[in-house]
Amino acid sequence: MNLFQRLSYTALNFPTSAAGMPMFIFILPFYAGDLGLGLSLVGIIFFFGRFADVLTDPVMGVLIDKFPSRWGKHKLWIFLSAPVFMLATYVIFLPPTEQPSVIYFIVGLFLMYSAFTLSSITQLSWASFLVPNYDDRTKLLTLRELMSLMGMFTVIAIPAIVEINDPSLRAKVNAIGMFLLFCIPLITLNALKQVPDSIEPASKERLTNPFRAFRSLFKNRMLNKIVFAAVLIGFCMSLNGALYLIWMEVVIELPEYSSRLMLAYYVVSVFGLWVWRKLGIKTSKHYAAGIACLYAIVVLLIGFVGYWFIKDFEDFPKLIGVGSFIILYGFAFSGPLPLINAITADISDKLNLEGGENISGTVFSYLTTLTKIGFALAAVVPYVVLEILWGFDISLGIENSTSSKMAIFYIYTFVPIISYSIAAYLLFSHSLSREEHAKIKSNLQKSL
Repeated sequence: MNLFQRLSYTALNFPTSAAGMPMFIFILPFYAGDLGLGLSLVGIIFFFGRFADVLTDPVMGVLIDKFPSRWGKHKLWIFLSAPVFMLATYVIFLPPTEQPSVIYFIVGLFLMYSAFTLSSITQLSWASFLVPNYDDRTKLLTLRELMSLMGMFTVIAIPAIVEINDPSLRAKVNAIGMFLLFCIPLITLNALKQVPDSIEPASKERLTNPFRAFRSLFKNRMLNKIVFAAVLIGFCMSLNGALYLIWMEVVIELPEYSSRLMLAYYVVSVFGLWVWRKLGIKTSKHYAAGIACLYAIVVLLIGFVGYWFIKDFEDFPKLIGVGSFIILYGFAFSGPLPLINAITADISDKLNLEGGENISGTVFSYLTTLTKIGFALAAVVPYVVLEILWGFDISLGIENSTSSKMAIFYIYTFVPIISYSIAAYLLFSHSLSREEHAKIKSNLQKSL
């Protein structure tokens, strides 16, 4: 693949991440507060909306593996994802009413996550065909993560610009939606035209129950260690995202700087991606991902200690302290998950050699299915826990009780520390090396 083809493929992740990141940071508070659905209800709806992916992801993986089209194994599914994605964007980001119903929000979430399923699993499976080499996968999938970060960067920049003239959450959400509706069709059509695809005959085997296809994967210890690490890391990132605006308002008490500090967070994560990518190529993917987790733990501990020094400062010195923490923490954001995606592709090759069948779609749907459970829990658990156990009311803002504010602070800090610690252990104990993968690829080539 030439550079433009690589960019065309990886750009598919731009609108996905540009829509996905605001779901936690903007959409949940928007529907809970501005549109009046309430914190617990929105968290529960979001959880079941994501949980529906547990049903659709396995089906998508089997469809990719068993039913390639005449245009290629992956292109049809990318094409079909675009109109679903655009409809979901309109429903979620541009609601035509001030008080949408619960059903409206549920339908919007279902459409959005169906589009994510169609696009994301197909993209990851496609990478196994596009780059068969160990280090080339690291390069392509970290480039894909760069596109993801650019998408996040853009949808943080949009609210940062919008809030200068209109600080309302509705204005920010609407602006993001209009941007997505513009870029989704352009990026999709370009990828379909430029990127090569695997032309495979349709499988002659009878279509199996997609959930049964997971049976052997449940028993694969190597894959499950990596998947569980991804679940924990996704949970950490999503929890921090779901609580970020609330944390900035009621704990840090600097809500007017939230969008601009988040923008700095994603800018720094681009530089972090380059470092973790280099480390993964120089050492190994699992080692670099584990180091990124340890780095996040250290920064969270520094932030915990530092908070007690700055909490009573005036706004400007407090802003410097909090900004420093966010920038340091952002450096870890882009490290583990793209490397885990590349590791999963390597394990897929191993399973291909052992089973005599390319099941990359099923393997990646297994990864995304379980990871999305972590994403879902990250929304419902802190919201419901805060509201039920501490009586937190999002509409009260800074007027909430001191105990509920401290609960947010401790959840924001220590739940990720525990999760990152377990994930780091799992990553460091991974055993598929660069040399072993080279032997696997060599044997696969011989079997063709």
